[in-house]
Amino acid sequence: MRVRTFLFITALMLCHLKLWPQTLTRQFPAIVSGDTAKGGAETDLAKDRVAAQDPQAASGSTSLPDAPGYPVAEVVATAPPGVPVKLISHQQEKHGNVYLLTGDVRIEYKDYILTADKVSYNRDTSDVEADGHVQLQGGRNNELIIADHGKLNLDLETGRFENVTGSVGRQPAVNKPFTPNRKLIYTTSNPFLFTGRVVIKEGPERYLILHGTMTSCLLPDPDWQIHSAQIRVNYGEARSNNSYFTLLGVPILYLPYVTHPVDTMSRTSGLLIPMASNSSTKGIVVGESIYWVIDRSADATFGTQYFSKRGWSPSGELRYRGRGEDFATAHFVALFDRGLAPTYINQGGQDIFFNGRHDFDPDEHTRAVGDGEYLSSYVYREAFAESFALAVASQVTSSAFITHNDGGRSTSLRFDRYQNFEGITQVGNTYDTPQIRILHVPSLDFDSIGQPLEETPLRWRVDGSAAGLNRSEPGYNTGTIGRFDLYPHLELPLHLDGWTFRPEVAARETFYTESQIPTATTPLPVNATVNRSDLEASFELRPPALMRDFKVPSLQKILGSDLRHTIEPDLQYRYVAGVNNFSSIPRFDGNDVVSDTNEVEYSVTQRLFLKHLHPKPCTGGDLPPPVSGEIYVPATYTECGGDTNEWITWKLAAKYFFDPYFGGAASPFRRNVLASTLDLTGVAFLNGPRNYSPVISRLKVRTSDHMDLEWDADYDFKTKRLDASNVFANYRRDDFFGSVAYSTLQALNPTFSATLGSQVTKYNLLRLLFGYGDPAKPGFSADVNAGYDFVQNALQYGGIQATYNWNCCGLSIEYRRLALGSVRNENECCSVRFSLAGVGAAGSQYFKRSERIF
Repeated sequence: MRVRTFLFITALMLCHLKLWPQTLTRQFPAIVSGDTAKGGAETDLAKDRVAAQDPQAASGSTSLPDAPGYPVAEVVATAPPGVPVKLISHQQEKHGNVYLLTGDVRIEYKDYILTADKVSYNRDTSDVEADGHVQLQGGRNNELIIADHGKLNLDLETGRFENVTGSVGRQPAVNKPFTPNRKLIYTTSNPFLFTGRVVIKEGPERYLILHGTMTSCLLPDPDWQIHSAQIRVNYGEARSNNSYFTLLGVPILYLPYVTHPVDTMSRTSGLLIPMASNSSTKGIVVGESIYWVIDRSADATFGTQYFSKRGWSPSGELRYRGRGEDFATAHFVALFDRGLAPTYINQGGQDIFFNGRHDFDPDEHTRAVGDGEYLSSYVYREAFAESFALAVASQVTSSAFITHNDGGRSTSLRFDRYQNFEGITQVGNTYDTPQIRILHVPSLDFDSIGQPLEETPLRWRVDGSAAGLNRSEPGYNTGTIGRFDLYPHLELPLHLDGWTFRPEVAARETFYTESQIPTATTPLPVNATVNRSDLEASFELRPPALMRDFKVPSLQKILGSDLRHTIEPDLQYRYVAGVNNFSSIPRFDGNDVVSDTNEVEYSVTQRLFLKHLHPKPCTGGDLPPPVSGEIYVPATYTECGGDTNEWITWKLAAKYFFDPYFGGAASPFRRNVLASTLDLTGVAFLNGPRNYSPVISRLKVRTSDHMDLEWDADYDFKTKRLDASNVFANYRRDDFFGSVAYSTLQALNPTFSATLGSQVTKYNLLRLLFGYGDPAKPGFSADVNAGYDFVQNALQYGGIQATYNWNCCGLSIEYRRLALGSVRNENECCSVRFSLAGVGAAGSQYFKRSERIF
C-alpha cells in the first residue's frame, strides 16, 4: 500500500515504513458510468448519503459516525435494459412480478453471483432484497461482499449492505459459494479487504464504506488496519480522511489523508515512506524516495540516501512496458564519497544500467535490443555492492543491436563494449584499477543456416561481417581499426540407417586495416594492413545410439523402475590451413583466434533412463498434472511419476592434434587461446606444442525428484594435473533446502618460466547454503550461507538470516560478513527488518532482493 499523508513529519517520527512500488502493467480500469441507483434500493441509498453528510438529519441514522460531506451523485431517470437472470433455490413463490426465494438461494447475473438464505426479486425493476448469509461475488477484480442483509439493483449494479466483510482480488471459486470452512485464495499478493457497518454500492467498482476498516491482511484478525468513519472506493482506489493506523490492535499513527489501491493493477504516484538503518562502514543511513506514475505504460522512482560517514547516494529507476515484447528499464546508483576516516580515500562512483527491446513488426522479424552498463569504478562496486556475487563481478559488458531474421538469414547491426577490471592496487590515497576495454563500433553481421542448392543434396550458407574495432589496455592501444570477414560454406548431410555423416568445406577471407608485431610480452600495434586466408574441411560421423533395456526384478524392486542404457558415440574431424600470420592478427573476439589445425575430436555420451512403474503421491518439488475447474485439487489427482526421466548423463570428450604446433600459433611458455581449444573447454590448457588435449568429463545425476548432482572436470594427462573441477549439489524437499559447490582451478598464467610452479595460479573455493522455509511463507524460516577460500585460508562471506511471519507482518534478523581484501572488510550485525503486507518494510536496507539468502 502506498500511504500519502499531509502530516508527513508525524509519520516519520512515529514509524519508519518503506513502501514498495506496485507491479508495472499495461492493464488499467475501463471507464464506466458514474450513475447511481434508482428503484427499490434508492430510498435507503439516499438516506445513507444524507446520514454521511449530517447524521442528525436522517431518522434512524443517529448511530452512524460523523464524516466529511460528499456530493450526491446524479440519479438516472430510467434504468438500463435488463440482462438475463438465473434464479436457483429450494422454494420459489411468485406474486405478480415479485419472486420470493428461500433455501440456498443463488442468483446469477452478468459476471456476478449472489447467494443468501432468503431473497425477494422484482423482475420489472431488477430490485433484489437478500437476507441471511448474503454473499455477492464477481466483477472484473474478483470482488466479494459478505453481509447480514442487502438490497441491490441488478441492472444498475447498485445496492446497500449491512455488517459487511469484503475483499477485492479474491480467486473466484467455481460453482462454490463461500463457507466459513473454506479458505479464500487471492489472485494478488496485495488484496484489498474491508469491513463496514454499512456499505453502499454506488455502481460498478464504486463503494461508500461507513464506519469501516481497510487492510491487506486476512480477516477477521488482521495484523494491521486503517480505521475511518468513511471510506470512498472509486475506480481502483480507496480514499479516506481523518483515519488512524493500528498494528496488532494498537493505534500507531494518525493519517489525515490516506489512499489504498483497490484495483490490483492500479498504481499511484506519491512519496515512499522513508527508511533508516545503521552500518559500520556507512554510518547512520537515512533515505527517502518518490514514486511517479508517468502514464499507463511507464513509471519511475527517484530518491537518495545519506551515509553519515560517507556522503550522499542518489538512485533512480525508470520502467516502461509497451506492446507485445516491448520494454525498457533503466536504473542508476551513485555515491559522492568523502572517504572513511582516518584515510579519507574516495571510494565513490556511479553504476548505470539499461536494457530494453522493441519489435518493429508483429512477427518479430525485425527488432532492436539493448543491454548496457556503465561502471565508473570497480572500487565502488567492491566496496558498496549489496551482494558478494555482484561485488566480485569484474567484467562489465554492454551490447545493443538491430537485427532482421527471415528465411534462415539474419542481418544485424550491433555495438558492443567489453570492460574487464584486472585488479585493485592502492597507491597512496588512490586506487589503481588496470582494465581492458574492447569495442565493436559498430559491427555489421550476416549469418545464415544451410540453404538447399537447387536439384542437389548439397546445402550452402555464407557468413560475413564488417566491423570497427578498438582495444585498449595498459601498454597496448590499437585505436579504431576495420575488419572485414567473408566465410562461405558448402556441406552434404547424409543419413543412412541411423548413421549421420556430414562433410563440409569452407573458405575464409579476413582483412584488417591494422596489424601487430609480437614481442616477448605485449604486442605492438602497427599501421599496416594484414590479410588472413584459410581453407577448411571437416566432417562429423555419428553412429546410431546403442540401447539396451534392463527389466531385472531386483532393479525394479530397488529403483521402482525399468532401466534403459544408451551409448552415443560421436567423431568430428577438422582441418584448417593457410593461416601463416597468426601472431600478426590483433585480438578482439573469437574470430581473431582462428589458426591452422589438423585435429579429431572424439566423445562418448552415456545415459541412463528410468521409467517409473507405479505413480506415487506428489510431494514437495513434484509437479502434479494440471487440473482445471477447481481451486483445490483432490488428493486422488495429485499423483506424479509413471513417465520416463533421464537419470544419469555422462559425457567424456577429448581431442587429438595431428599438428601439435597449430601452424606456428602455439608458442612455448605462454598461455595460448585458440579456436580449437575453445571449442572443447573454456579452461586454457595449451602452454606450447602438444598432441593430446585434456579429457573433459561432464557428469549429471538426478538422484531423485528432490536432488541434483553435477560434476564437471578437466584432467590433463600430459601434466598429470586436474586443471578444473566443479561439483554442484542441490537438494530441496518440502521446506528444507541446501546446496554445496566446491570448485578448484589451476589457471595458466599469461607467461611463465620452465618451472612447473610458475605455470598456474590456483583457486580453491567452497560455497554452502542450508535453510528451511521461505521468507514469504507463514511461520518460521531460517538459513545460513558461507564461502571459504582454501588458498587464502579465509572466509570470503557468510550470512545468517531468520524470519518469522504472522498473518501479514513479519520480522527478519540477519548477520553477514564480507571480506574482500583491503577494499572491504565488513561486518553487519544485526540487520533487522519488520514488514507489513501491503505497506512495506521498516529497518535495514540490506534486505533487498539481491541480498536475500533464500
